[in-house]
Amino acid sequence: MFSLPLFKQSVKSNSVLWGALTAVMSVLCLQFAALDMTQPLLFTIFYGMMTTILPGIYVLITANKLLASQVDRGSMAYVLSTPTKRNAVTFTQFTYLASSVTAMFVIQTVVHIIVNTVKPLTLATALGNPMLPIAGDLTTEMILKINLSALVVNLAMAAVCFMFSGIFNSSKNSLGLSGSFVGVTILANMLAMFGSLGVKGLDKFKYLTICSFYDYNSVLHSSNDWMAKCIAPLIIAAVAFAIGSTIFRKKDLPL
Repeated sequence: MFSLPLFKQSVKSNSVLWGALTAVMSVLCLQFAALDMTQPLLFTIFYGMMTTILPGIYVLITANKLLASQVDRGSMAYVLSTPTKRNAVTFTQFTYLASSVTAMFVIQTVVHIIVNTVKPLTLATALGNPMLPIAGDLTTEMILKINLSALVVNLAMAAVCFMFSGIFNSSKNSLGLSGSFVGVTILANMLAMFGSLGVKGLDKFKYLTICSFYDYNSVLHSSNDWMAKCIAPLIIAAVAFAIGSTIFRKKDLPL
């Protein structure tokens, strides 16, 4: 069911992209959390946009490379010529995709916790207005909850891209649909960000995508709404993985 050699090969072939995007995400988090002039924008821009844009780029490229691209190039024939079964291929590749996205968020979360411990951010500043009459500081628990909420949404996005990679034998079809899905998700979330900055009506765009299940505001306001919103992305991820892996196991491959 799980192929360690295939997992290691996936780690090796995607390590440069993963490392670069993880570093960029961590550095951006460090900058927004540490600098006084960017602290009020930490949640609006970094958590509101970058935690979907950067992982979105990663899952779009990587999900295609894990299945569709290998079928397209013919390298999947070599993988399946070994005792590795198709169900082991899909399980191993998605395990890599999910674990690498999780590792990306773990590193960035640790960076934010360290910065916040050294230089605590007030909740008023986190909400974008240091003058708000709200007492208290951003806590480690809040940071963990916010990043968990973002991670769950990104796992759903990764599973959908993986589904398209499993359905299609051609990279152009897999990338076309995955790119459309990720692009619409990111664009709608960006428009929603402008809505949160005062542009009327644009805040509704967030509800057109799975980003509507990512709710850092409920965490900042000490509400548990974010937990209920994590259920739908997990269901989406499970269904998308099941569809993609099932079709990949049953379809004819040009081997």
